[in-house]
Amino acid sequence: MAERIMRFHTADKVFHAVNAITWFALLFTGALVYFCQLSDEMANSLMVWHIGIGVVYTFNLLGFIVFAPHRYAAMMNSLLTWDMDTIKWFRNFGGYPRRFFGIPFGPEEVPPQGRYNAGQKMSYLIFMFMMYALAVTGWLLFYFAPAIPKDAFWYMYMFHVWGSIIVSLMVVGAHIPLALLSWEHFKGIWGLGEGTISYEAAEHHSPKWLEKDVIRTNFEK
Repeated sequence: MAERIMRFHTADKVFHAVNAITWFALLFTGALVYFCQLSDEMANSLMVWHIGIGVVYTFNLLGFIVFAPHRYAAMMNSLLTWDMDTIKWFRNFGGYPRRFFGIPFGPEEVPPQGRYNAGQKMSYLIFMFMMYALAVTGWLLFYFAPAIPKDAFWYMYMFHVWGSIIVSLMVVGAHIPLALLSWEHFKGIWGLGEGTISYEAAEHHSPKWLEKDVIRTNFEK
């Protein structure tokens, strides 16, 4: 049997799945209220759902930090660790323009990457920031609206609405397609059972992570 490498622990998989489901449920309910001409009854009903889903979303985010701090710390450490190979990734954007669109952009060789490549680090840091920001602004808008100055409330509301839309477009336009292209990782994060990937996939996508955290220490950090 081909060697498998542990990539996603149970806490990673649960957090990712709940976050993805609640995120799009919140986007759907919020967008309907914001963009559609609904009756007051329908709009109020959708906002009740929006708030209820927001509770699950918020507890999932906090629960990952509180109940799996080692996994959260490992993720953030990987995202915040940048070296010259990380920076050099942007010279050819990981070879994706050449590989998928035939555009000879930058050098052919892709610098070896760690657990996440530079593009993932940049986008995931944006995602993490927006997860917190949308949770905070959402609860401020819901609970403290009377205490927030009118102009501040408007800017906060616009950030909450359009920030969620912009990040969702990033997810749909880049994160999901690239995840599907890396099928081993997609199966690992979404499949039932252990979140493993093949040794070949780990070696191809994350050689520095494989060497540092899997081969040398035999412990996936």
